[in-house]
Amino acid sequence: MKNTLQLSFPIINGGNSKIVVEAGHIYTNEQPGLEHEQGAACGKFLSNYLEVFGADVEKWLFIDDYNPKFDNKPEILDVGDYLSALNGWGFPPDEIVYESGLVDHAKDVLEYLQKHCFAGLHNNGKIVLHKGNIQLYDPGKDEYMCALLDACLYLEKLERSDGCVTVLDQQYSAQQKGTLTILKKLETDTGCVFPFFYSTEKSMKHESADISNVFANGDADVSFVQPAFELIRAVAKLFGTVSCQDSSEMDVTKYGI
Repeated sequence: MKNTLQLSFPIINGGNSKIVVEAGHIYTNEQPGLEHEQGAACGKFLSNYLEVFGADVEKWLFIDDYNPKFDNKPEILDVGDYLSALNGWGFPPDEIVYESGLVDHAKDVLEYLQKHCFAGLHNNGKIVLHKGNIQLYDPGKDEYMCALLDACLYLEKLERSDGCVTVLDQQYSAQQKGTLTILKKLETDTGCVFPFFYSTEKSMKHESADISNVFANGDADVSFVQPAFELIRAVAKLFGTVSCQDSSEMDVTKYGI
């Protein structure tokens, strides 16, 4: 008899677990393409998957209108058309967040990290998190770095949910590693934060996500588990349970980031 994987979410505070699923991330200097369609497809799958096991899912879209300004790239995205496309791909967002709207939050977080001696000026002229030399802010450009801005986004998600899953192209693995490190310094429970990566053959490469723009030393271990294991681990840790019939409980922690 084959083992049967069983997953479920308990009732929390009188209601189902609330999970934010973010997918379809796009820059305002982009036109929607295969990368975004694939991300939306993963977001749709994960949303449906989590709902089957009792979670209340809220779909989020993150639009980067911040980095194109520093890259001097024209803003060509038609947000209305993109929302129509996402709807057609099965991922109509319940919430839209623009990266520029996180700058004030990032400023407050940066001040906290510096005040508590978690961050300071690096010899490259940027303010970095001492743990991992993660770049946070470039005073010369008055630019907050993506890892810090995304940490602020996670903080806002977690104010409204019990956990969150972020669907991203594989090229963002370095940035997500940096973001999770920042969150730990902010005493955030990263056990309910899950990046879910996919890849497409011709994804547009984004300089802001490059490892050299995340870590001051330009290098770090950014290995992540495969999506299949991520999915099981996410369901288990987002206040759910994982077990196999005729078998002891599955050890999903060994697949940790």
